[in-house]
This record gives sequence, structure tokens and C-alpha cells, in this order.
Amino acid sequence: KSSAQENDDEENGKDDEDEVPQIYAIQFIDDWRGLPPIRSDENGGTVSKLSVLITSSDDFIHLWQLMSYKDDQIKLENMMDIKFTHLDQGYGGAFVHFHNNCRDNAESSTKTKLTSTSNIRSTKTAYGGDRNPDNLVFVFDASHCQANDLLGVALSDGTLRLVNGRGVCVSILQLPGCESHLTSFAWDMSGTKLASCVATGHVILWRLHFGDGCNVFPSCQAVLEGGHTERRPLYGAKFCGGEDQNLLLTWGVDGSLCLWDSYADGQIGAPLAVLLSNSSYPIYAVDVLESSRTRSNISNCIAVGGGREAGFLGMPLSLYNFGKLEADTTK
Repeated sequence: KSSAQENDDEENGKDDEDEVPQIYAIQFIDDWRGLPPIRSDENGGTVSKLSVLITSSDDFIHLWQLMSYKDDQIKLENMMDIKFTHLDQGYGGAFVHFHNNCRDNAESSTKTKLTSTSNIRSTKTAYGGDRNPDNLVFVFDASHCQANDLLGVALSDGTLRLVNGRGVCVSILQLPGCESHLTSFAWDMSGTKLASCVATGHVILWRLHFGDGCNVFPSCQAVLEGGHTERRPLYGAKFCGGEDQNLLLTWGVDGSLCLWDSYADGQIGAPLAVLLSNSSYPIYAVDVLESSRTRSNISNCIAVGGGREAGFLGMPLSLYNFGKLEADTTK
């Protein structure tokens, strides 16, 4: 090939790389509910709970049914896609497309099943600026809660949207004046509390109140700041602290691991403690093993994984032990 052709091929390769979807969320779910029965069980009947895999790609959530495992291959069937867009498009900014036999059992027009869940409107450009010419509302995190059968989706427009099993947006969580994108969020075990992480370094605690039918009413419990470097993104949060989960861990690009009171109310200016702080070691993932919730000989351990800005290959995984996690909730 000539040098000009090689340069063209290299540029085309870069263009192809730019078009590769960004996947930030993936989860196996054993009992997805809400879709009509679409397949028979081994006795010839129908089932209402499905084993599925959810994945994200750019501004979509995809729902895949786990069909079979044969010859070392897993067969997946795409059942439903949920596209997230700006709130001023209506229907909570969530539009559903059913696939194949799932479509035959669903309503031909999903819009008739969608209801507007918020009067929040946004005319501003989505996160990404020139790097997001299509003005997409990207999915940065998604997680299904078994306790309430809702899928939470953290988006680049600063909203956290709750979706039921049919893909209908039932609630929108957004603070007025919050103009930064969400990076992550976490459910508690009860499915009544959420923690959303903002790229500004803030953490928002939410409570969910469930009314009749499918009505879900969110309320802001607390705004947590301090502990993490201002204007640096957080990468995750996790509820912990025994059965009541009265504590919250947060971590981010600044290398800090902070501990908060998950029952705190109002504006909180500092965490209970900064457990780790190392600006040269951004923290990307954290998990907790507590003695009250494991049969393992190893208990009360925090696993911390991260790396450096230039790459994390070969970087260590750190394990820290701790005493019993408790918070004073009597105040």
C-alpha cells in the first residue's frame, strides 16, 4: 500500500473506534418481572419471571433473555431496548422497543402505556460538548434492585431514572440546579434508599416512598460533600454497616475512600472518616465483606482496586480489615 492509503486506513480505523458503543453497565438478573409470559416452561406452561442479562450501550439499556447453554455457548435473545433521551421529549425520556416474540405479547404501541412522570424540563446541551455531537444522554451506570423490582439508570444529564419491568419510567430523581453528570449510584438492601454520585464530588442520598400501584415518590434526604476533592468525579458508593446498612462508603479518582452516616439528613460538610487518601492511586472499585453477612473464615474486610491515570495493569489490589462497622443513629 502507498503511504497515503495507509494513512487513510489509519484514519478510518480511528473513525471506527470512535463509533464503538461505550458500555458502563452489565448485570445478570434471575427474576425479571413485568413482561408478558413469552415462553413455555418444561411442563408446557408459561413463566412470568425471566433470567436476563442487562447491558448498556451509549444511550440504551438492552435486555437479553438467557435461552440455553449448549456446546459451551450461551444463546442470548434480545427482548427489549430502552432508549433514554432528554426529558422534554416526554414519557420520562424513556422509549421502549420490543423484539421478536416479546413484541407479539406486548402492546403494539408502547406509548399508550407510558405516562409522564415529571414536569422537569431541560433545554441544555448534554454532557460531552463537541465530543457528543448527537447530544446523546449517555448511560453511565445501571442496576436492578431485587427488593422493589426497579431498574435504576444514572445518566449524563444529571438524572437518575427508575424504570419498571416493562421499561416504563416511574420516577425521576434530580436536584434543581444540578448541572453535572452522574457517574454511579447504589441501592440499599431494602430498595428504599439510593446514593447517587455526581461528577462534582458530591453524593446525594435519596429516600423512595411507594404509593398505590406503580407510583414512586422520591425525596432528597441529604447532600454529602467534603472528604473528596472538589470537582473530581466519584466512581462508586456502597451501603454497609450490618443489617441496617447505616453507613455508606464512597470512592473516586482522587484516591479517597470516605465513610458516611447513611441516615444523615440535610447538608453534610464532611464524612465520618477518610479511610484512605492517595492522590496517585485513583480508586475504581470497592467491595465489603462483613461478618454478619458471610460464612467465610475471612470477615470484616474491604477490597480496594484502582490504578494510575496512565493505566492500571499490574497495580495491586489492597485488602483492609476493620472492626465492627457501626454508626450512631440515636441522634
